[in-house]
Amino acid sequence: MELYGYWDDLISQASGFNRYVSSHYNDIVSDAEARKAVKVLSSYSSGLGIASPSKLTKHIVKKYKSGRIIKQPKPGQLYKAIYYDSEGQPVAIESFDKLRSDGELNGKTKTRYFIPYGGAVWTAWFWGEKNVIPDNEHHKIVYDDKNRLKGFYTIGCGPVSHWVSAEEYDHSEIGSGIVTCIFTYYVEQLSGSSKDIPIGYKGSPAIQWKYVINVDENGKYTALTSYKNIEGEFVYNEHTDL
Repeated sequence: MELYGYWDDLISQASGFNRYVSSHYNDIVSDAEARKAVKVLSSYSSGLGIASPSKLTKHIVKKYKSGRIIKQPKPGQLYKAIYYDSEGQPVAIESFDKLRSDGELNGKTKTRYFIPYGGAVWTAWFWGEKNVIPDNEHHKIVYDDKNRLKGFYTIGCGPVSHWVSAEEYDHSEIGSGIVTCIFTYYVEQLSGSSKDIPIGYKGSPAIQWKYVINVDENGKYTALTSYKNIEGEFVYNEHTDL
């Protein structure tokens, strides 16, 4: 039974992207340098932080740090430098997030680049100043024909661990102030699981939630209602005003 081919294909795409960036490092860096127009400093954050296209991740992922804009980091403060192009799209994120034994910063540890690839925007980070080997975790960002976020994926394609964390959006009811997001977390070789078991059942390699989001006329999230996939049906969990 092929229940997880869609998710396995995303992992395969990420592996192909990983090979691509491994052999195009110089082009990626040169393109980013040419596009940089604005630099913004941020407090330490998880994932893409203030450059993330998703407003929902912080409500889904426990202990997720969104980060905030700062003028200047304090001594010993972990932070990130985000570069945007002239149209306000993120180009690169430099992370300054490693401390020496004396509590001082040890400089830039890695840089994450935003790269057009295969009809989407992907991210890849490279460790150190001259390391051309990317980390095996990537983001894939997909927009619809109205430039609204359609899919936001974090994908692990390492030699051992393969997984996908996915936010997929439906804007068909936006006229009524509602956006729906299906969140799926899938681990390809999760211990004790079987790909013959559908999502929502015990032993599945994936969990899934539905979020019905109330959005005002300015695009701000005002409330969300969550439902968990239990045996193939989304069962009410809770309602939260934001």
